[in-house]
Amino acid sequence: MPIAHNQSCRIYWRGDGDPSLPGLVLGNSLGTDVTLWDPILDELMQHFYVVRFDMRGHGGSDAPAGDYSLNTLVDDVQAVISAAKLQTFSYAGISLGGMVGMELAARQPQGLAKVVLSNTAFEFPAGIWGARIDSVMQSGMGSIIDAVLGRFFTEGFVQANSLAFRRVKNIVLMQTPGGYAGCCAAIRDMDIVNRLSSIAIPALVVVGEFDLSTPPSRGEDILARVKGAKLVNLPSAHIPVTEIPQAYSAALLGFLRT
Repeated sequence: MPIAHNQSCRIYWRGDGDPSLPGLVLGNSLGTDVTLWDPILDELMQHFYVVRFDMRGHGGSDAPAGDYSLNTLVDDVQAVISAAKLQTFSYAGISLGGMVGMELAARQPQGLAKVVLSNTAFEFPAGIWGARIDSVMQSGMGSIIDAVLGRFFTEGFVQANSLAFRRVKNIVLMQTPGGYAGCCAAIRDMDIVNRLSSIAIPALVVVGEFDLSTPPSRGEDILARVKGAKLVNLPSAHIPVTEIPQAYSAALLGFLRT
């Protein structure tokens, strides 16, 4: 099992496809793991060496106790990039993965060519994340699952795709409360808005027409602060890679391959 190290924290990652192709690093949403990207992996592998990783506190990565920070999560990604020996690569992230992508792109690391910021935001109303942290730490992941999944997908998708819905539900329920809470703290405390103007590479902002967690207006706020960024509005809720994989893959490849 490939492991990258950021100080004493082990970060699970995996590479799929031909390592001689340009790299594509994928960042998961809060509460999920590398399997989130399975619906579009085969298509992405035709064009990229795909590197996926579990955020600290999730999946196969360590879950240190206490609050995490966005800077620490980006340090984790850069450890993965180094372990995967990527020279030229792009990054695409959903939700928390998009927040990581904003900070990563603002750092302007060598080799980063393009960034995709999907269903994400640079700030949230005060109080949201503290309440969620309290809930999972006191009552476990089951205490938030209905609220989380109610924002992940549209009702129509849930009714028509019960297997895919249950797959994601099980992924969320498998996460450790402490690790999930640590990442919630990173979102609560992030301070990225004034660094967005530092992003100097091509950027694509993806929004979901029915996304209640990060509505299209949140993506438009990012668009206004990242010079030259492009916007795509897709007919989905918060997790387009599961809800509309073909349309989402087409949006990613249409941007990343040009």
